[in-house]
Amino acid sequence: PEETSESSGQHAPQPIPLTRLRKGIIFFVVGMNGLFVMICLSIMIPFFPTEANEKDPQGPDSVAGLTAIGFIFSITAFMEFLTAPFVGKVLPKTGPKIVMFLGGLLVSGAISIFAFVDRIDDWVTFLVLCYALRAVQGVGTALNLTASFALLVGIYPKSVSLVSGIMRAFVGLGIMIGPALSGFIYDEHGFALPFLIYGGIMFLSAGAILVVLPGEVSASEDKKSWEVLTATIKFPWTIMWLVISLVVGAAVGLLEPAISPYLREEFKVTPSEVGLIFLLHSTIYIICTPLTGVVSDRWVKPKYLVVLGAMIQSVGLLFLGPVQIFGPIPRALWKSILSMAIIGGGSGITQTCYIPGMLEAMHDAGYPDSMELHGTVSGVTTGFFSLGIAVGPTVGNALTGAIGFPNTASLFASVVLASGLAVLVLEGLQRARKRCEGRTPTWRDPESERSPLLKPEQKVVTSGL
Repeated sequence: PEETSESSGQHAPQPIPLTRLRKGIIFFVVGMNGLFVMICLSIMIPFFPTEANEKDPQGPDSVAGLTAIGFIFSITAFMEFLTAPFVGKVLPKTGPKIVMFLGGLLVSGAISIFAFVDRIDDWVTFLVLCYALRAVQGVGTALNLTASFALLVGIYPKSVSLVSGIMRAFVGLGIMIGPALSGFIYDEHGFALPFLIYGGIMFLSAGAILVVLPGEVSASEDKKSWEVLTATIKFPWTIMWLVISLVVGAAVGLLEPAISPYLREEFKVTPSEVGLIFLLHSTIYIICTPLTGVVSDRWVKPKYLVVLGAMIQSVGLLFLGPVQIFGPIPRALWKSILSMAIIGGGSGITQTCYIPGMLEAMHDAGYPDSMELHGTVSGVTTGFFSLGIAVGPTVGNALTGAIGFPNTASLFASVVLASGLAVLVLEGLQRARKRCEGRTPTWRDPESERSPLLKPEQKVVTSGL
């Protein structure tokens, strides 16, 4: 991406001194690395829930079994939540290269060993090993992706939204390729081969990181580590972006373990066909993410775009079942496919917005650009998004067992829509405060919470009572 946008304004430091060709190579390698990481996370979607369900001693589709299987998906994201916020503290000392390489090795090792878990017949042993391997994979993913975003924002400081959008496109491509290809490989060659193939590719990607990435990325001075980290939960807008990250992650996490059994039971589709449905979902996601980045960098603030994305995503979730609140709506495979496409578009918009939105909120609060700020913002937002992905499968599977998938999807849609409306409420309150301060808010007004409620020349007048 070209560094032509002025979205970062005076906060942008000097770009890392690299040639245009070197920047392009780094961007490609980092993007492909993110793609492979997400492939390793998503290859289980078409077939693993069914395979694990058959091992449940209580019988298929028991509430306890579905909840336990959902936690296999969600523990990875939960470990990302615990790990990612602290990566920003490490990056200024080690640089992204070492962090990304270590993360790649952990992901490669965990996914390769996972190829053999289907040989375990004991239910408890099976669950414990799955939890352990997915936890290691979660730590590796957090190290890898958090450092990736921090590195690229440092290289392209004036195109934060576009960088975020393109990286989200790589991530979405990984989510797309993973289920699509693994479903076909599973149908033809069984359980183990998808994990072994992608584990080997991830190992090669980790080696490429060592060869291509620079050792140093920033010479800026940082504020105290804990001050930057704790600032992300001090201000209304930073808290709002964390909530958005959490809610969007939960909506995404709901689909991973729940949609495959639902489609296979309701419409008798095969794992390969489930993979193709995710292919369409991810294709729409990939198209929307860079477009959102361009719009956000040049014309519209992320906080306005995220409202649009939340509305679109909630509509898709409402009709995925579909919801019966508007009367009996016949279920059809084409309606579920269309809903998945709509969800992909809304998710692409919202996921592109939360990192540049959080950076903007931190700038407004007085924190200048630095490697530590980039790493901390990337880590905290990724962590809360991952927490949402952890909550989504666990809560979603439990609710699916109790009230069914259509009602569960509708409940998640309500939460997503409420988060978008909350952004409008906070924006309205901020604009009202600015009017009280005598300032007219503009579409891209850089002033925010750090402005004093009273100007220096103003005096407080009391009634004398």
